[in-house]
Amino acid sequence: MRWVKINGIWVILDLEGPQVINDNAQQIMVALAEKSGLGKEIGERAYARFSGIDDVWGDCHLIPQDPNYSSGHTLKVVLPFFKAMGADSRWLQDFSSKSLRVVPFVKEALTDLRRGCNVWMISTSYEWFVRAYCHKVGFNFSQTNCTRVTGFDEIPISATETAQLLGFMVSIARKPVVDYYKETGDIVPEHQADYDEFTRFIWDKVYNMPVGRLLRTVHPVGQTQKREVMETVCQRFGIPKRRVMYVGDSQTDVQVVEWLKGEGLTMMFNGKGRVFALSDIAYVGEDARMIAWVANHFAKDGREMTLAGIANLYKMSQGKSDSIGDIIATITPANRKILEEQSLQKRKQFRGVAIGELS
Repeated sequence: MRWVKINGIWVILDLEGPQVINDNAQQIMVALAEKSGLGKEIGERAYARFSGIDDVWGDCHLIPQDPNYSSGHTLKVVLPFFKAMGADSRWLQDFSSKSLRVVPFVKEALTDLRRGCNVWMISTSYEWFVRAYCHKVGFNFSQTNCTRVTGFDEIPISATETAQLLGFMVSIARKPVVDYYKETGDIVPEHQADYDEFTRFIWDKVYNMPVGRLLRTVHPVGQTQKREVMETVCQRFGIPKRRVMYVGDSQTDVQVVEWLKGEGLTMMFNGKGRVFALSDIAYVGEDARMIAWVANHFAKDGREMTLAGIANLYKMSQGKSDSIGDIIATITPANRKILEEQSLQKRKQFRGVAIGELS
């Protein structure tokens, strides 16, 4: 690993959300569903159901075949389905490059950050997408940690398995997203049968197919792994948490935010879900330069003064505009609900409803 300006603060960035508009895995599934004849709607609906059950498996239900399963591991569960729809590694790399959409001013933000900060990326995204992004904006790929997929083209899939996987996609697309009680992890009763069917198909059937090698050997950088990377980096280089700023947006960021809570600085970029209430700062908008702006204040003033200053800015801005185009705020119990509503609205507007609703 190569690092610069060791005495500066460390800014650790998620990719999808703070730096790009894409949800690469979702967009791959939709594009392949169209390409294979299943249709865009089947692709969108199927991926939403994979994403929903990923939260249950990752946060609440131990998977015996994979006790390390964590939120964000959707990325390996969908890989056999990508093969069933005809993908190969070249198509996946080409699609990732062509579909890439960066957040406005992200190049300028990275340039500003690198003047006085150590900048690193921890992303659940596939390696081929992270490489495409790094090439686009000039970011050093060696300063990233992401989901690697090796041997994708060599893994076999039979016509029978292909038919089973495609049939399953069509079947789950017609069913509701599995819901569960967040406090206990229990599946809501009306969804229990769907949950059981879904779980059996993936972990008893697909897992034991030849193409199930993707489930057995790919290790995504999910929620738990993001925290582990953060811990490793901080321990290796002797970095105190108070010098670390993390920017994310969703479920896979929960453990990182919990680990830094009260010491480092955490910022959600059009964030949503459980991580929102745990984070320090909410940004609702479309300008990556806000990341650098917050980082510069954090480097100069420290955590508490940065939070106080942003809280004061938010207070002064209230009532001056009905727009949710650009909001920066320190998250408090009093404003969390309205900020999260505004953030979710902006997220859907900025990234599209199909992506914005994903956790």
